[in-house]
Amino acid sequence: MSVANYVQQSYLLADSIIVGHYVGVDGLAAVGAAQPIFYLVNAVFLGLVSGFAIRFARMTGSGRAERQQEAVIGLAAFAVVWAALCITLVFSATGVFLHVMGIHGAVALGSTTYLHTLSLGFVGVFGIGALGGFLRGLGDSRTVMYMMVFSSLLNIALAWSFVALLGLGVRGAALGTVTASSVAFVAGLVLVARRHGIHRYRSTLPELARQAGSSLRLGFPVGIQHIMLSLGTMVLTSLIAPFGTAAIAAFSIASRLETLAGRFYLDLSGAVTVFVAQYTGAGEAERARRTLLDALRLCWWVTLAECAAVILVRHDIAAAFTTDQSAHAIVGTYILMTYPFFLLYSAMAVVHGFLNGIGRTVFPLVCTMLSFLVVRIPTASVLKGQLGLDGIIWAVPIGWFVGLAYTAFAVRRYIQDARRFIPLQTNSV
Repeated sequence: MSVANYVQQSYLLADSIIVGHYVGVDGLAAVGAAQPIFYLVNAVFLGLVSGFAIRFARMTGSGRAERQQEAVIGLAAFAVVWAALCITLVFSATGVFLHVMGIHGAVALGSTTYLHTLSLGFVGVFGIGALGGFLRGLGDSRTVMYMMVFSSLLNIALAWSFVALLGLGVRGAALGTVTASSVAFVAGLVLVARRHGIHRYRSTLPELARQAGSSLRLGFPVGIQHIMLSLGTMVLTSLIAPFGTAAIAAFSIASRLETLAGRFYLDLSGAVTVFVAQYTGAGEAERARRTLLDALRLCWWVTLAECAAVILVRHDIAAAFTTDQSAHAIVGTYILMTYPFFLLYSAMAVVHGFLNGIGRTVFPLVCTMLSFLVVRIPTASVLKGQLGLDGIIWAVPIGWFVGLAYTAFAVRRYIQDARRFIPLQTNSV
């Protein structure tokens, strides 16, 4: 999973670097301003799909894999409906979202062009996410890796061709994603059909609705969590916008870098979710508990090494994206102020994977609302008046600290008594 997603993140970084160098700081700011809106539609979908993945894992762990057919068909139907809804949302509400975030002029025009073009590939984007959820639930992360690596490498090549060679600007960056996602989805669908025979799956409408409803209920808190994150990110963008285009571009770079740095822990969290769900389905509580503890030990050492490396090369990282010196300085300051506290975020992400695996998906939702909406955004708003951009940055580790404190409180009783999270009927899926 990490190999696949790091390759995907390398595409996102390459996309930003290409736009920053060939379109300029305005293009980089336009793509950055569009990200919260794209995150809203994509991350919420992936959050809801996590409910299907948990359900697939429990079916596998309990030895009742034959019941996956209805859930798979329900997942496919949900992906198609979601793509249609999101295309409508992007074309009808992009201007409203950008206005609320305080994005105007050339940056708003570029963001609108980017999102409208990107929405043409939503079927491929969400299709890949649906296939990934199905395969992760089965424990087949290798096939997910093959799909993501192929899609990301193709995306990098197409983005460079469309932007650097053809001069299509931010529209070219979006076209690269649209084309690569569509091709990768078709290839992945053919591969999964051959390996797992999903094209032969059949279901009655009542059973399909029951399985899809049960899966979506599991994923609903995760989806709400991502809605809160995306709306909160829009509010943060509105706080940053008055500081100018360079500030918007710098926070876009910092966001991409933070996503890359946190990718391993989110993948580790996803792996913990699948293992814990399978152990829960099999009634093996102690093995589920040990999975979390081992993952936290690994998280500790990887975080220390990664953060030290990022801090040392922070100026080179900023220079790779843009030649704007103001953006350089903001990115360097962001890294120096937040990365010494990154362990707070990584540990929180891993524990959330455990809570999702045992079906307690509400706890991560509450944590996100508490750390991001209740603490980080109000803190950023208050400190902005006193410290400027530094105040907005300091709100990041403060939010992480509160989130980890709540997460530790929520998971404490399940670690102390592993039997608490085993269902009364362990063969129920």
